[in-house]
Amino acid sequence: MKPYLNLLSFVEVNNSLTKLNEIFNQVNTLVKNFNVVNVIIGNQHKVNNIVIHLDQPELYQAFINSAKKLNPTPIIEGPNEAIKENSSSTLKSRENNSPILESRESNSPTLESREIQYRILSGYAIGAANNETRFKCTAGFWVRQQGLAYLATSGHCALNATEDPQGYVKFFFIVPGTDQTIFFGNMIGFEVEPVDRGFILPFDGYSEYPFIYSHELQAPMFAITDFTRTPFSIAEGAVLCKSGAATGYSCGRVTSGSVKSTLFTPGYGTYEYDSQIEVSTRGAYGDSGSPAFAFNNPLDLSQNGINLIGMLVGASSDQTIIVITPLYQILDSDMDVVTIDEL
Repeated sequence: MKPYLNLLSFVEVNNSLTKLNEIFNQVNTLVKNFNVVNVIIGNQHKVNNIVIHLDQPELYQAFINSAKKLNPTPIIEGPNEAIKENSSSTLKSRENNSPILESRESNSPTLESREIQYRILSGYAIGAANNETRFKCTAGFWVRQQGLAYLATSGHCALNATEDPQGYVKFFFIVPGTDQTIFFGNMIGFEVEPVDRGFILPFDGYSEYPFIYSHELQAPMFAITDFTRTPFSIAEGAVLCKSGAATGYSCGRVTSGSVKSTLFTPGYGTYEYDSQIEVSTRGAYGDSGSPAFAFNNPLDLSQNGINLIGMLVGASSDQTIIVITPLYQILDSDMDVVTIDEL
């Protein structure tokens, strides 16, 4: 050990991991007691404290007052300046911070159903519709189960869409670079809790393609070469990326490797998610379902593929934070991600 002492650096902290876990559980209890929605709770080691992201802190002053009594006092982030002034110095100003659901676009172009051979890439804009509105999300990644290929994306993308007599929801994709929409498959199963996930079985003529699409380049960008299906611990500061239909390709640093988020879906109530990954990068309406990944060799991006980590399920409405569900929560035990090894 002695020869390596000069290579080590240490930071003095006031709160032990055991203490922070205790405060985390106490905050979670307060969230339930005060019926708080649109909240993300994270144990952030860099600040050695619990950080709470609140979309509308002005609605939850009683919750804030109770949280401020905890020791150590959690850091509370919110968009409202008045709340910032009237509460503790730990409340940081943010413009907005509500988790995203799906993008809703009225007066959408006519949705066409065609028999054309297409390969659907991760990152494509996809969606479903009802008689009045179109709901847009992002193609996540292809999986294979019992010999069949399915496209995975967020389950909440199908919540308000029209179901056929069998309970299936028909999904379209938007042809890149155009406004043309083409139906390509049925979401034959989805759930929003305890995991936000859905699986689309493609029609004949549409096939899997394990590449991540770049909306900026309008071309495949990275090959999916590997995936992490087992529970893992990711360090704060690690870099993760996503490619979304709304905000495109972006990367950011992990701010917490295990957050609890409570999302509110109009007409459906609240949904709670545990052990999510919080990343500081842009995300917006329509990015739900985006593939989240890390590079196999960050020093040479042109010569390597990516390791799929999970799927984007939410983001702050100020478009600065995204929430990722890790892959091990999404995949069934007999389900594998399609990689370029199958081509």
